[in-house]
Amino acid sequence: MSTVEGQKDLPKVDVSYLDIGSFDPVSDGMLKTVTIVNYAFLIGVISVTGVVLNIINIAVFLKQGFKDPINIPLVGLAVADTGGLVCLIWMSLCYNPLVVGSLERLDLVGIQHITAGWPHVCFTRITGWLTVFITFERYLCIAFPLKVKAILTPRRTAIIVVVIFIVLILTVVPVYIAIYIDRVFSSKYNRTLFTIVYIQDGVSLEKFSLYCSTFLQLSSFVLVAMLTTGLVVKITQKSKWRIATSSANQNEAVSSRDRKVVRMVIFISGIFILSFTPVVIHMLAMLSVADFIVGGRYQNLFLLCGTFVFNLQAINSSANIFVYLKMSSKFKDVFMSMFCNVKKQ
Repeated sequence: MSTVEGQKDLPKVDVSYLDIGSFDPVSDGMLKTVTIVNYAFLIGVISVTGVVLNIINIAVFLKQGFKDPINIPLVGLAVADTGGLVCLIWMSLCYNPLVVGSLERLDLVGIQHITAGWPHVCFTRITGWLTVFITFERYLCIAFPLKVKAILTPRRTAIIVVVIFIVLILTVVPVYIAIYIDRVFSSKYNRTLFTIVYIQDGVSLEKFSLYCSTFLQLSSFVLVAMLTTGLVVKITQKSKWRIATSSANQNEAVSSRDRKVVRMVIFISGIFILSFTPVVIHMLAMLSVADFIVGGRYQNLFLLCGTFVFNLQAINSSANIFVYLKMSSKFKDVFMSMFCNVKKQ
């Protein structure tokens, strides 16, 4: 069968997004340079490192056990971060010139959109809502210290974590109904490629998931900020009350613990806000500018901004172990025992 004859059997689909580079304010050359640095190198290195660190997190929390219910969402957080980082590793490979050059029949930019981009979005939303839950659990510990163990039992905590995973995964299902991978002919490259293809009204289905994702991102962002503020206020109130009703030595001990909790909460909240603010801005731009998306007129600009957004996300997903080692003596003791053969005296 000749090439021309083979093309007659290919589906007739709209693949104009493969030929839109001339309309984009970001040149193909600039995008290529930035993506090689950010995606093919930085994101790949950070993500591989992050996967290893999160596996260590999971191992340490499993060793600690789940008598303390907070370990359950922390394990979930490590799992979500690992999933997001694995997606970024694949994304990094899709932008690696060596991989792209050896797989010329694959439109890797398009394919990674549904094999790496959207799965990563899903995992980051799970991370956001697990952060909401962790912050809420800590708020309850301060506000209702005598009731929280009865309210959030390990079983209930595990159910909540599983529900968060299931609900967030369901929000991206429409994307995989709307888009599939098939062979199409690209006039830009003058050859047949395996690339993503939208079904009829597929763009609308993807936009539905985009709206859901944006709402979930914004709401988790706002809730974390509100709960963290409430937690800081509550800790401050409790600290003042304890100082007024305790002895001088007890005052010093309690005050020290409270300061550690406040620093940890502010630090975790700061990392979350710093890493997710660019994501929020990026997604709001997608909603307000129709062509600011893969397949749109400003695809190159969208992808260029995404390289910096994903870099920050990779750092955030990889950094938790350092927070735990610095601020959790139990985590540090187990970690040192497991990986450094150092036991607490």
